[in-house]
Amino acid sequence: MVRVYLELSVLIALANPFDLFHNQTRKFLDEIKRLGFESISCRQAVEMDLAIGVAKRPLRVTDALRILEAIDTYGIKLLSPHSRTLLLLVNEYLKETSLKIGDLLHYAGATLLDAKCLTSWNTDDFNPRFEKAINKVNKKKNLKTIKVGTPTIILEWLQ
Repeated sequence: MVRVYLELSVLIALANPFDLFHNQTRKFLDEIKRLGFESISCRQAVEMDLAIGVAKRPLRVTDALRILEAIDTYGIKLLSPHSRTLLLLVNEYLKETSLKIGDLLHYAGATLLDAKCLTSWNTDDFNPRFEKAINKVNKKKNLKTIKVGTPTIILEWLQ
């Protein structure tokens, strides 16, 4: 089964009906399901992102709960790669990129969870330039390479 990895920005858009990308995200997930693909995310990365968001802004608890509810409602699987393996891969990525650890957890999660692609609305940190650096490490370590793009772009690739 083809796995499509959802980074936090996609989950945020899904959970917030007022988000600019909400409708596109819902259509994307409906199409992924129709095609028989599995939507996933890394439990450790999502939990860390939500914890940091709540710590920075305590009023974000409601937002975090909405995201968790959307994950359940849309049948997105939160999967847990081995934490030590995840962190070792993040450390390898740090040698090749200037990205923050939170973003690298998503890249490592997508890789270790055998996703075909990683989808994100955050094109600053999830783009072809960083995809190239991540895949350089993945190739060196004999890991699967991944494609990175917005849900719109990923859908074009998958059809």
